[in-house]
Amino acid sequence: MHQDMAEVLVRTGPGTPMGRLMRRYWVPALLRSEIAAPDGPPVRVKLLGEPLLAWRDTAGRPGVVGEFCAHRRTSLFFGRNEEGGLRCSYHGWKYDVDGKCIELPSEPQTASKVSIKAYPCVERGGIVWAYMGPPQLKPAAPELEWCMVPDSHRYVSKRWQ
Repeated sequence: MHQDMAEVLVRTGPGTPMGRLMRRYWVPALLRSEIAAPDGPPVRVKLLGEPLLAWRDTAGRPGVVGEFCAHRRTSLFFGRNEEGGLRCSYHGWKYDVDGKCIELPSEPQTASKVSIKAYPCVERGGIVWAYMGPPQLKPAAPELEWCMVPDSHRYVSKRWQ
């Protein structure tokens, strides 16, 4: 195979041909059990070449957001998951599962103008799925047969190879 074609097929970052294709589908991000507890610590997830965080807010909603705070690019991995949002440990900016800044202690009036990357999530079959493509092209949530059976009829696992 020609080297250029190999590069086209294996690079999945934003803006690459394969990255644009793969982002048109729901991507399995992580096991539901990895973010089982509301207000639990965030988990680092790398999907299609993007550094992201997965977490569950106080209401139990899963979120997959960009790893870095919009302010000083501090990793939100070191932040606190509290009261409906993920709070940056550096200056206290707080984001919800949709990536919107919901609290900005030093300038409250500016919070509504700030956001970070966030992807829609659904939970199916013990997995948190993320859709990373254009919102207007988002397909229906995955309805694979094994996703639709009760938890007692399914076993899901994850392994690194």
